[in-house]
Amino acid sequence: MSAKDESEPSVRLVEQRIRNRIMEEIWTLSQGDAGVLEAGLTEWFEAFFDWFPYEGEPDDNPAMTPEEAVAVREVCKLMQEAIADTDISRDPTVDEVIRTDWPLRVAPVAKAALDLMLRRGRFSEDTEEPEPSSPIPWP
Repeated sequence: MSAKDESEPSVRLVEQRIRNRIMEEIWTLSQGDAGVLEAGLTEWFEAFFDWFPYEGEPDDNPAMTPEEAVAVREVCKLMQEAIADTDISRDPTVDEVIRTDWPLRVAPVAKAALDLMLRRGRFSEDTEEPEPSSPIPWP
């Protein structure tokens, strides 16, 4: 058996980083139509689903409070409905997706989840923390 590589992040640090990435994706969703225009259609969907399943419940993340987890699940449910309702295999345009109103339906739920997460702030990317210590304004 080999010793743990000191450069390998701990499980907790990975959980913190994932929470930070989820916040970034939810921020994009909270922008509504502007978020789709900025990210592009593929990234608007796929960057979110890098962290969440296309179907079913998302995994728990111990770096989130129970309230944050509930709020993020609501966003996940809407995004699952949005992608199921959007035939991305036919390569719709950004304008076509905007016309479905999914970005506008997702935005307020995403904003509520993001606002809840921002109350605690962002975690360090380098140091394990029981609570976020990053009071920097973001986004």
